[in-house]
Amino acid sequence: MAKKLVSVWLSLAILLSSTITIYAEDEVQGQFLNRNIDINGNRIANYYLEYPLFLYDGTTYLPLTQEMGDLLGFDVEMDWESRTLKILKKEPVRTELAEEELKSNLENPNAMVLNNISVLMMAEKDNIPKLPVKLQGVSMSAKHLDIAGQLKRIREEAGFVKIPELAVEPLDLTDKPVLKVDDVIYLPIRELTGNSCFGWDVYYDNYSGIYISTEKGIPAYSYFDAVESEYNKGLADYIMSRNRNITPGGALMLVFLFKHEADVHDVDELLLIAMAQRESTFRADAVGRGAGPVGLMQIIPRTAERYGISRSELFDPHVNIEFGARYISSHLERYNDNTLALSAYNQGGGAVSRGTYNTRYAKNITGTRETLKNYLVKNGYGLGE
Repeated sequence: MAKKLVSVWLSLAILLSSTITIYAEDEVQGQFLNRNIDINGNRIANYYLEYPLFLYDGTTYLPLTQEMGDLLGFDVEMDWESRTLKILKKEPVRTELAEEELKSNLENPNAMVLNNISVLMMAEKDNIPKLPVKLQGVSMSAKHLDIAGQLKRIREEAGFVKIPELAVEPLDLTDKPVLKVDDVIYLPIRELTGNSCFGWDVYYDNYSGIYISTEKGIPAYSYFDAVESEYNKGLADYIMSRNRNITPGGALMLVFLFKHEADVHDVDELLLIAMAQRESTFRADAVGRGAGPVGLMQIIPRTAERYGISRSELFDPHVNIEFGARYISSHLERYNDNTLALSAYNQGGGAVSRGTYNTRYAKNITGTRETLKNYLVKNGYGLGE
């Protein structure tokens, strides 16, 4: 048994691929966790992960990838023959992602339920042997006492090799399944917290994200970003104040969609929110007059079709906000002027080029953005800074 545990400790294999049949009963759909992830005080955007965290059955699921292992501190080995998953705690080797680029654009993953999986958590015990040290010549001064050297010689003479002793703890997963997306295994993150041998601490805030502490004695709540949480709550409350038919959950979903697309396309999120308010009062089903602009950002279908997006797809809030953010971003980059960019968004680039545009729309959007900022400040939500 000791030999087997040592081999696990030395193994660097992550999620070994196998041709053995996986006995998966059901396919389920997870919900993308559209929140930030804070690991020991370091912020990570979930959509920068190739395999992001997601929610299933009200529980946050963690991908057991090498990327997450480097950030959180674990190695993983899966033995499909014995259907045993082994997770070894180690020290994190990085605090941030190797690269920040969009890898998972808020898609809800399809996952397979894995049955009859045994999960073992392992953590190295402190195993420093108490070796007898005989010091000769007690009359020598301290600077002449080479204690470290004597310990080294004793170990060498005794042929001492330190073999790590592992605390092994089986997980009881009777109430939550092990899930698999592609070749990546997911576990409920709560199973690695509390009094387990991993001892992580997790705190979840609906308005900002999930906070994880892997450091002993440091609660995850100590990393909680109250400023961001209040700011996001303020944005959601503002949306509901302008459209009474939107639920708190629906408003918060819109907030994170606006923030996500603002980040991806390098646009001010307050500008996007102001545009959606003026265009549709945050109605995903809004249809305008004339050419029939559609959805939250009132996108003209024939414009979207040039980018491969159908009219029906524009009723999806994410698709609509994503296109609107991309479209205004391209105008901002082209004109490097908010008034010209907003005018082009509303009246077309041709009108701006000919000089036949008017600035009424741009002024309305700018004014709405200022109203939003005043609302946040006046009501104590702050500006997220």
